Amino acid sequence: MVSETSTEEVKMRIRSRSKLGMSPRNTNPKSRGVVVAVVAAMVLLFGLAGAALADDAAESAPPPTWSGSAGLSYLATTGNSDTSTLGFDFDLKRVPQPWGLEFTASYLKSSDSGDTTAERYGAVLRGDRKLSERWSVFLSGGAGKDRFAGFDFRGVLSAGANYKMLLGPKFLLDFDMGLTWTSEQRIAAEDLDYLGGVGALNFAWIPREGTTLSQKIKYFPNFDDASNWRLFSETAFQSAVAGPISIKLSYEVRYQNKPVPGFKETDTTAKAALVVSF
Repeated sequence: MVSETSTEEVKMRIRSRSKLGMSPRNTNPKSRGVVVAVVAAMVLLFGLAGAALADDAAESAPPPTWSGSAGLSYLATTGNSDTSTLGFDFDLKRVPQPWGLEFTASYLKSSDSGDTTAERYGAVLRGDRKLSERWSVFLSGGAGKDRFAGFDFRGVLSAGANYKMLLGPKFLLDFDMGLTWTSEQRIAAEDLDYLGGVGALNFAWIPREGTTLSQKIKYFPNFDDASNWRLFSETAFQSAVAGPISIKLSYEVRYQNKPVPGFKETDTTAKAALVVSF
């Protein structure tokens, strides 16, 4: 009796599940298809959402904190004249957030028939503190040597403010204003230490990505001797060639209103350099 009753109860449960569209094991192919379709749709939805978030993150990613460049130039002639010129420039910069840092170094040497006719090298380290979108303050120190302009050593400490007038993206323009302390060791002349100033203009036009036309002007007055001022100017054109590699053409003018006795007032340098940015 017990066995027959149990069997009858099982049959009744099966019939009741069948009436509700259920079975002891869900083997309906249509149900499986619905489940698979739902799972696939969810995977696709989450995949598209993840891709969209990744694209948004890439578009809103800030520019790199550090950037830099290294440039190399070389020119040689043989035959009736035997000359060579070697130049190297390096720049490393950290974007102010709010502290910024920039290091620049340069080297230039020219020779004619084995005799050195020009040799100049120097380096500058500058720190910036951003105050607002347009204003910042700076402190810098630089040192260099240019025997063919009459200097065994020239060191300059400066402090001041920077104002950005044009923020881009096509045009950039900013100005430096500050005080300087200069120490010069002169060749066959009295060494000088004096308080002065600095006024600088930095302009750049970027007509398209990878192409830049720039102009830099720096003016250094001498507060101890008003006639002993100097000026530096660089006009440059830089265009990308492939990836991080570009060509830079530049023309520099260095003017000393009161040069070391026996030396000229003006030095000019024209360069064509291969530049790698990083």
